[in-house]
Amino acid sequence: MHLTFAPKPWCPAEGSPNLTLLHDGLGLADDLATGEQATRLPLANGQQLQVTWFEPKGQARAVAVMAPATGVPQRFYRPLALWLNERGYAVLTFDYRGMAGSRTPGAAPASMRDWLLDDLPAVLRLAHSRARATPQRQALPLLWIGHSLGGHALAVLEGIEVLDAAVCIGSQLPALGRWPAGHGRLGAAAFFKIWLPLWVRLCGHLPAWALGGGLPIPGPAASDWSRWGQMDNYFASDPAMRPHWRAHRFQGVAQLWCVSDDWVFGPEPAVHALQKAFDDAPGQAELLRLHPPEHGLRGLGHFGAFRREVVPKLWPALMARIEAAVPRLEPAA
Repeated sequence: MHLTFAPKPWCPAEGSPNLTLLHDGLGLADDLATGEQATRLPLANGQQLQVTWFEPKGQARAVAVMAPATGVPQRFYRPLALWLNERGYAVLTFDYRGMAGSRTPGAAPASMRDWLLDDLPAVLRLAHSRARATPQRQALPLLWIGHSLGGHALAVLEGIEVLDAAVCIGSQLPALGRWPAGHGRLGAAAFFKIWLPLWVRLCGHLPAWALGGGLPIPGPAASDWSRWGQMDNYFASDPAMRPHWRAHRFQGVAQLWCVSDDWVFGPEPAVHALQKAFDDAPGQAELLRLHPPEHGLRGLGHFGAFRREVVPKLWPALMARIEAAVPRLEPAA
């Protein structure tokens, strides 16, 4: 499926948040020890996201955004953020609206559409501002690290053209027909058609335990997930999302990693569908296969690539590959 729309230049919106955001909740000693600073990122609707900057001790050589999976709090990605920090990256993590530190009492429950079309562009604008806030003449390169939803969000990400590179783990266009025929597809059909709608009706949201852990999913977000999962090409088949399609504007290099034992959330046909979404882009999207034993790991599944004990075993190889493909990301000799 090829969707084409007239491109328009992207730049941070008037009055977009800058780097002088309010400090929120970390002691000064913690800031000095790890370079972490939690702040609030205002959204256009008056709500806020909790974001955390990890600044390197020396001059940053690149900026990285960590875009979470559905139901996963930003603290889960802290080990990778700290590891990248040591390599000279200024790293930005965040919680989606209504999740973990970004919950606003009394606010309307968030939808996935809200996350994709409002939260993520705001985060990208902040990261882009940081990339330009450098004493060097040229802005720092900008890397997007997407986990599941945080990666397939690229296809509709306002401002995607400013990204130099993307590394995505288990990111896909997860239409149920992309699970292998048999038990996998039956399980996907039950999840999208029965499980998600059932718990939204009973509880008004998807309980954390009903997803196997993580955070509760707001009802509208779970309903979007259910509806899109039953469409032929996930949200690309939703008429309301088509005007927001931006994969064709990507100008960088994307490496989409399909984890060989991620049978539940990331089957290869769904990851391949995301790669195909970039066919009309001037940039490059590459499908890569991640086999845990090749990195001395017994298994990873959908979430294991970000575990504390896995990061130093796996990410040197992943980062070496993207840095070789995007010379601007390579560390100075």
